[in-house]
Amino acid sequence: MLFVLAFCLLAGAAGSMVYAYLIDRQETVNRIKIVENKTHIEEEFDPPADPGPGSVIKKKPCIVNDSVIPVYVRVRVVFSNLDAQAQCEPIKIKDSWKTGEDGYYYYQKQLQPGQRTDTVFDNIVIKNIVKKEDLVPFDILVYEESVQSEGFSSPEEAFARL
Repeated sequence: MLFVLAFCLLAGAAGSMVYAYLIDRQETVNRIKIVENKTHIEEEFDPPADPGPGSVIKKKPCIVNDSVIPVYVRVRVVFSNLDAQAQCEPIKIKDSWKTGEDGYYYYQKQLQPGQRTDTVFDNIVIKNIVKKEDLVPFDILVYEESVQSEGFSSPEEAFARL
């Protein structure tokens, strides 16, 4: 009998603590500020009037941060025509951009509001061994993405979380 009474007291005490835990509440107001992440591409581009073997085509793309927050940036550089890509020397990407396994180039610095990146590359060179009559018209497409840098230690980490 004493055992049953002790069990009932213990169960009642435990039950009242669980009940108190379940009904306890506290209100908190969380304020979330929405900030637009906006960037754009700027470039110096000087297309030659008559490109031929050995032509150096000036093209210097960079990214500008139009946001009010620091961002990380990545770009993809694509030839519009694979035959034309084979007719050009490999593009020399600048040291401040790191090649990712996903085909993007990652700018290795936080891009502060109003700042621009270093150029991704400076020019396109048509190989000397290509015959002029075999040249294929092409475009170089530069595609860019940006992500807020706060909370991340590298651009690769920030983009991996998307």
